[in-house]
Amino acid sequence: MDSIQSLTGKGATCSDLLSCLYNLKPIDIEVFLEVARKDCATLDWVAESVQRDRSSTHRCLSKLVSAGLVIKRSRTLKGGGYYHVYSLVEPSKIKEQARQKVKEITEGLENLIDNFESDLTKHLKAKPSA
Repeated sequence: MDSIQSLTGKGATCSDLLSCLYNLKPIDIEVFLEVARKDCATLDWVAESVQRDRSSTHRCLSKLVSAGLVIKRSRTLKGGGYYHVYSLVEPSKIKEQARQKVKEITEGLENLIDNFESDLTKHLKAKPSA
Protein backbone atom coordinates (compact mmCIF):
# COMPACT_ATOMS: atom_id res chain seq x y z
CA MET A 1 0.00 0.00 0.00
CA ASP A 2 1.61 3.22 -1.15
CA SER A 3 -0.54 5.92 0.40
CA ILE A 4 -3.58 6.79 2.45
CA GLN A 5 -5.44 7.60 -0.78
CA SER A 6 -4.85 4.12 -2.16
CA LEU A 7 -5.97 2.62 1.15
CA THR A 8 -9.27 4.47 1.10
CA GLY A 9 -9.90 3.73 -2.56
CA LYS A 10 -12.09 1.02 -3.96
CA GLY A 11 -10.65 -2.45 -3.80
CA ALA A 12 -8.65 -2.02 -0.58
CA THR A 13 -8.79 -5.10 1.65
CA CYS A 14 -8.29 -5.98 5.29
CA SER A 15 -4.76 -7.03 4.33
CA ASP A 16 -4.12 -3.54 2.99
CA LEU A 17 -5.46 -2.02 6.20
CA LEU A 18 -3.28 -4.23 8.39
CA SER A 19 -0.25 -3.57 6.21
CA CYS A 20 -0.72 0.19 6.51
CA LEU A 21 -1.65 0.41 10.21
CA TYR A 22 0.92 -2.08 11.50
CA ASN A 23 3.66 -1.64 8.89
CA LEU A 24 3.38 -5.29 7.87
CA LYS A 25 5.22 -6.74 4.91
CA PRO A 26 3.54 -9.18 2.49
CA ILE A 27 5.12 -12.16 4.31
CA ASP A 28 3.74 -10.86 7.63
CA ILE A 29 0.27 -10.70 6.09
CA GLU A 30 0.68 -14.19 4.67
CA VAL A 31 1.66 -15.53 8.11
CA PHE A 32 -1.24 -13.64 9.71
CA LEU A 33 -3.71 -15.24 7.28
CA GLU A 34 -2.27 -18.73 7.86
CA VAL A 35 -2.64 -18.33 11.64
CA ALA A 36 -6.22 -17.14 11.05
CA ARG A 37 -6.96 -20.38 9.16
CA LYS A 38 -6.13 -22.59 12.13
CA ASP A 39 -7.17 -22.44 15.79
CA CYS A 40 -3.77 -23.38 17.19
CA ALA A 41 -0.96 -23.07 14.67
CA THR A 42 2.55 -24.19 15.48
CA LEU A 43 5.66 -22.50 14.15
CA ASP A 44 6.46 -25.55 12.03
CA TRP A 45 2.95 -25.67 10.54
CA VAL A 46 2.98 -21.97 9.66
CA ALA A 47 6.52 -22.16 8.22
CA GLU A 48 5.51 -25.08 6.03
CA SER A 49 2.26 -23.38 4.96
CA VAL A 50 4.01 -20.18 3.86
CA GLN A 51 7.03 -22.10 2.52
CA ARG A 52 9.56 -20.12 4.57
CA ASP A 53 12.25 -21.18 6.98
CA ARG A 54 11.47 -21.36 10.69
CA SER A 55 13.54 -18.30 11.66
CA SER A 56 11.83 -16.01 9.11
CA THR A 57 8.45 -17.31 10.15
CA HIS A 58 9.31 -16.87 13.82
CA ARG A 59 10.23 -13.20 13.18
CA CYS A 60 6.87 -12.64 11.48
CA LEU A 61 4.99 -14.33 14.31
CA SER A 62 6.87 -12.26 16.89
CA LYS A 63 5.98 -9.08 15.02
CA LEU A 64 2.31 -10.11 14.88
CA VAL A 65 2.30 -10.95 18.60
CA SER A 66 3.92 -7.59 19.43
CA ALA A 67 1.33 -5.81 17.30
CA GLY A 68 -1.48 -7.48 19.26
CA LEU A 69 -2.82 -9.36 16.24
CA VAL A 70 -1.78 -12.87 17.28
CA ILE A 71 -1.68 -14.62 20.66
CA LYS A 72 1.21 -16.91 21.62
CA ARG A 73 0.56 -19.68 24.15
CA SER A 74 2.84 -22.33 25.61
CA ARG A 75 1.81 -25.99 25.62
CA THR A 76 3.49 -28.63 27.74
CA LEU A 77 4.76 -31.84 26.20
CA LYS A 78 4.25 -35.18 27.93
CA GLY A 79 7.56 -36.15 29.43
CA GLY A 80 8.73 -32.56 29.72
CA GLY A 81 9.39 -29.62 27.52
CA TYR A 82 7.04 -27.23 25.81
CA TYR A 83 6.14 -25.70 22.47
CA HIS A 84 4.21 -22.61 21.38
CA VAL A 85 0.95 -22.32 19.52
CA TYR A 86 -0.33 -19.21 17.83
CA SER A 87 -3.89 -18.08 17.34
CA LEU A 88 -5.62 -15.03 15.98
CA VAL A 89 -6.82 -12.33 18.35
CA GLU A 90 -10.61 -12.01 18.07
CA PRO A 91 -11.41 -10.04 14.91
CA SER A 92 -13.65 -7.69 16.92
CA LYS A 93 -10.66 -6.81 19.13
CA ILE A 94 -8.46 -6.25 16.08
CA LYS A 95 -11.19 -4.01 14.67
CA GLU A 96 -11.30 -1.91 17.85
CA GLN A 97 -7.51 -1.73 17.97
CA ALA A 98 -7.51 -0.57 14.33
CA ARG A 99 -10.11 2.10 15.12
CA GLN A 100 -7.86 3.39 17.91
CA LYS A 101 -4.82 3.45 15.61
CA VAL A 102 -6.79 5.35 12.96
CA LYS A 103 -7.90 7.84 15.62
CA GLU A 104 -4.28 8.37 16.72
CA ILE A 105 -3.14 8.79 13.12
CA THR A 106 -5.96 11.23 12.41
CA GLU A 107 -5.06 13.32 15.47
CA GLY A 108 -1.41 13.31 14.42
CA LEU A 109 -2.26 14.40 10.88
CA GLU A 110 -4.56 17.15 12.18
CA ASN A 111 -1.69 18.39 14.37
CA LEU A 112 0.62 18.47 11.36
CA ILE A 113 -1.96 20.45 9.39
CA ASP A 114 -2.55 22.86 12.28
CA ASN A 115 1.19 23.52 12.56
CA PHE A 116 1.85 23.60 8.84
CA GLU A 117 2.40 27.36 8.44
CA SER A 118 4.68 27.76 11.46
CA ASP A 119 6.62 24.63 10.54
CA LEU A 120 7.05 25.85 6.96
CA THR A 121 8.24 29.24 8.23
CA LYS A 122 10.85 27.53 10.45
CA HIS A 123 12.14 25.49 7.51
CA LEU A 124 12.34 28.56 5.28
CA LYS A 125 14.26 30.53 7.92
CA ALA A 126 16.66 27.64 8.58
CA LYS A 127 17.93 27.48 4.99
CA PRO A 128 18.92 30.76 3.37
CA SER A 129 17.90 31.16 -0.24
CA ALA A 130 20.63 31.09 -2.90
